Amino acid sequence: MKDTRLRRAAAAVAGASIAVCRFCGRLRYELAPAAASLGLTAMSWWHHATGIGWPDHTGYGLAVAATGALCAKGLEHKNTKAAAVGLGGAVMSVDAWIGAALGPSVPSFLATGVTMIGTYGIYVPWLVKARHDRMNLQIKAVKNGALPDSMGVNVAAPGVTGDSVEETALRRALVALGVPAQDVSRIMFTDTGWHAAVTLPPGRNTSAEAVIAKQTQLEANLDLPGKLRLAVGAQANQLIVRMQTHDPLADTVAWPGPAITSVEQSLPIGIYPDGAPIIIDLVAGHVLIAGGTDMGKSGVINCVTGNLVACVDVEILGIDMKPGALELGPWRRNMLALADGPDAARQVLTMVKAEMIRRGKYLATLRGPKGEPVRKWTSEHGPYWILIVDELAELLRQAPDVASELVTINQVARAMGIRVIAATQSPSEQAFGGKGTDARQQYSTRIGLPVFEAEPINMIFGRGAYGRGWRLDWLDLPGKVMVASRRYEKPREGRCYYVTDGDIVVVSTEHGRYEEELPAEPARAHSQPEDDPDPESPTPPPGGGGPRGGRPVLRAVPTFPDGSRIPDNRLALWEALQKAGPEGLTLPEAVAQGIAGHRTSVQGPVSQWVAKGWVDDSGTRGRAKVYVLTAADHTPTITVPSLEKENAIAR
Repeated sequence: MKDTRLRRAAAAVAGASIAVCRFCGRLRYELAPAAASLGLTAMSWWHHATGIGWPDHTGYGLAVAATGALCAKGLEHKNTKAAAVGLGGAVMSVDAWIGAALGPSVPSFLATGVTMIGTYGIYVPWLVKARHDRMNLQIKAVKNGALPDSMGVNVAAPGVTGDSVEETALRRALVALGVPAQDVSRIMFTDTGWHAAVTLPPGRNTSAEAVIAKQTQLEANLDLPGKLRLAVGAQANQLIVRMQTHDPLADTVAWPGPAITSVEQSLPIGIYPDGAPIIIDLVAGHVLIAGGTDMGKSGVINCVTGNLVACVDVEILGIDMKPGALELGPWRRNMLALADGPDAARQVLTMVKAEMIRRGKYLATLRGPKGEPVRKWTSEHGPYWILIVDELAELLRQAPDVASELVTINQVARAMGIRVIAATQSPSEQAFGGKGTDARQQYSTRIGLPVFEAEPINMIFGRGAYGRGWRLDWLDLPGKVMVASRRYEKPREGRCYYVTDGDIVVVSTEHGRYEEELPAEPARAHSQPEDDPDPESPTPPPGGGGPRGGRPVLRAVPTFPDGSRIPDNRLALWEALQKAGPEGLTLPEAVAQGIAGHRTSVQGPVSQWVAKGWVDDSGTRGRAKVYVLTAADHTPTITVPSLEKENAIAR
């Protein structure tokens, strides 16, 4: 045991010695004046210890006199080199004379300190200038042709040669780019490649972001195997360089099946290179999924949906803007409601908003164990609602009138146990409600898939994300992702599980809640929302679906001929015109029916409808104009089987 301890101690000492030697080797030019001064002082102390006589003092005195005379003559003849050599020699001679005469003492230490300070005062400006000139020479050499190997073989030639092949290639690539590195930290090798931190010269044109903008050129200059990844370090002039030589995520990752039974549990959607799962927390907030075409958004949606169908405390609603609900349609038997177009989407959003209002009023009646108000929905109050919107930008393009309701749901519904999972190929401001109503901040979890430009990256992850390393343009395979959330604050590349069509059929059938679709019944034009729940009722408000009574009946939302929703304050007038039919309606008759308090309050909207061609005002009745709808009924009566089936039996 004693021998083992001795070996460990010897190994520790050897390791420390090697580390010190490496440190001194990298900074040998910076440490040279200090080493020379301390070495001279040590020699003078040794001279004092061996004995010093008058002949020795005479020699030190002559050395001081000679160097002093050289300094004086240099100043007299304006020879700066001679003056500098003479001054330095005189100072060092005095330091050595004091050390030899007095040995280790306070005067000797003071003389050594003054000598060292004076030496650095002259040496540092010269060293900086010499290195700057050397860098300029190297850059000119590269621009004029290949960089010769003879130009710098060690750290004395910064920006050219390093301690390894990779560091040398990196330094030379930066020099060829016109941004020579001031320092390169020791390259660290991992199972997937290597990385290093590079300190660049200060300045806008030599900043890390400027180098990142020239990544393609830098990668060509490196000429090393692997995929180059760049990011800004802790400071503006610090560049983080990562080279991936092996990709553990090159193959698809099979989906293991549902992993949760409650929506309040963490939901895995994929893995990182080290095998750690990629986790999202749906209870924490809404989720945004964005990326390029055919880059894996549907795979992420299917993975999330496949886990949710196995949860006992959640109801799933869907809006799929592909005709026929091609993406979400296979999960139809697991969904409380599914829309495949703008009209059906309005119905779903109306249903969600009504449920949000009911739940809010219900929570207001609850009190905690100590009488405190209950402000957030949990599974104890009833199932969570998860609204999945595929192709969000397309929804708002086809039905722009739903933007305000979607923003309201994003901002308010979270406290009522309602979450939104939105997927889009175009994460622009317009896709989130337009100016003044940008709802991206409401998505606390953002899942980014491969894109090909920088602009979508900042739209998905926020301003400046591209420079902070959220480089979705680096993701080279469908299904690769970067996730930003409270759990993941730094960019990291992973890959989502691959869910096959067979997986969907098996899981959807096993966890199906509703029977196959029945023939649709004609939809009524519109209806009033259900009555608010009784505040005294101890049970959650209706509308949860599932085992509590099957899918609810959703009714068509009244719209104008152009598809936009009819506002509540215009609905009564529009219905009166519909009811009047070919006979039409005059403004005095509208006032008499109680539609408005005065004819001027209905004159404005009717005039707008006439200008749009929805209403004809060519006829008269008495002295008043008669307004007639140009069609018998403009309110759509589109039936959506997935929404209109009533009393489906829960599985």
